[in-house]
Amino acid sequence: MADENTEAKPTKRRTGRSPAYPFIPVQKAIEQARALYQQEGEYECPLPSALSAWGYGPKSSGGRQTLATMKYYGLIDISGEGEQRKVKVSDIAKRIILDPREDPSERRTLIRRVALEPAAHRSLFNEYPNGLASEGTVKHFLMFDLGFKADAAGELLDEFKQTAAYAGLYEPGANEDKAEQSSSEKGEQPPTELKVGDRVQVTVDGQDLFAEGAKIIGFSEDGQWVFTDQSSAAAAIDEVSLLERGNSESPKRERPEVPSHLLKVAEERPEGTRKAVFPLDEGDVTLIFPEAITADGLGLLADYLDIFLKRERNKKEAG
Repeated sequence: MADENTEAKPTKRRTGRSPAYPFIPVQKAIEQARALYQQEGEYECPLPSALSAWGYGPKSSGGRQTLATMKYYGLIDISGEGEQRKVKVSDIAKRIILDPREDPSERRTLIRRVALEPAAHRSLFNEYPNGLASEGTVKHFLMFDLGFKADAAGELLDEFKQTAAYAGLYEPGANEDKAEQSSSEKGEQPPTELKVGDRVQVTVDGQDLFAEGAKIIGFSEDGQWVFTDQSSAAAAIDEVSLLERGNSESPKRERPEVPSHLLKVAEERPEGTRKAVFPLDEGDVTLIFPEAITADGLGLLADYLDIFLKRERNKKEAG
């Protein structure tokens, strides 16, 4: 494992420029879960101790990316906020690394499950369920359908190929495993359902963005992006963790009717555009934007909205 002076060079991703994706393939992530368990057992440990188990110093960017990736896979549980966070190996990770049985079938099923936990992996597997298309075709899908930058698309594709090979995602029977996983026949609880009004934390590359957390005010139409009251930019669903349940009185709806209670996408809209409606006490705020908007366009829009909101807030405070 690397130390502070010899750590592997981190990927050159830029926060907010591409959707979240794993920093390491699932095989390496499982090895890191094993290293953490060997060091700490089933106990929670301070964040610096977890980073040390993975071969990183407390200020290492590679360590932060590994922390985020381990969370994407569901191999660790994190409690607390900021520098006070504590980390421990998750139940599913223990079932993978501690299974002593000669029959590996359940372990392989669990590995496939964690391999498809990251949203980027699910999108790739859903688009190419019977095997990946050519590299150029897959990169085009990642860039123009999912909003990845070119370098991030290449990094994700390389990592996903390694993950798919190790997890056997394209081996005979893998689709049956996937169906079994989604049916929850083994009694595992589904991921926590986030709702409007919940207080959450957004964590990017292992760093919490909000000191006191943020309140969910809505979701994107596909449920993959979360809007909060602390930022004009949306956060990827994989980067959001629940801190405290809200007291929203909106009735709970099951997927896929969700994504939101407060954010509505109008059925009638000009061709080639999408319309998002944010209901406030004073009235609805409507945002119309091109359906084919790029990741760069979304970033620029977030900057414009931030400027606009600050200007309007200053006007109200001055007047």
